[in-house]
Amino acid sequence: MKTMRISIVILVALLVCAAPASVWSASKMANLENALMCKCDDKCGKVLINCTCDTSKETRKVLMSKLESGLTVNQIVQQYVDKYGETILSAPTKSGFNLSAWIMPFAALVIGGFGVRKVMQSWIRRGKKDVDENGEATASETEPSSGKYSNKLRDELDRLDS
Repeated sequence: MKTMRISIVILVALLVCAAPASVWSASKMANLENALMCKCDDKCGKVLINCTCDTSKETRKVLMSKLESGLTVNQIVQQYVDKYGETILSAPTKSGFNLSAWIMPFAALVIGGFGVRKVMQSWIRRGKKDVDENGEATASETEPSSGKYSNKLRDELDRLDS
């Protein structure tokens, strides 16, 4: 039983080591394309992996040659940040002023949630004021206390009860 486990481990290790380099470079290329924005002339504003313009095709060729030369993903990304600035990144860095881009959406959700809660509480309080001591609804200022249709409705409901 132990020899079978050992042989399976050796087989898996051989398969991982024998995996073509193109699989590893494709993974690195996908990481690069997800990390960088396209810098095309028409300013499409897409992440490089989603862009299909001619500029993105040229950028992919350059990135692939840099990967084949032995540079890491982080080194290549840093080169592009040095050349184009932080606007080349598909996501803002998590430091400095860019930290607000990560925090503000969540803060807005929390503040908005408290605001909705306050509004709903005021509506509930206002609804409770419209109920008298006997538990019957009182006429509110927005609803007419009597009218042609309310009298007809009352008559119809009385007829149904009897």
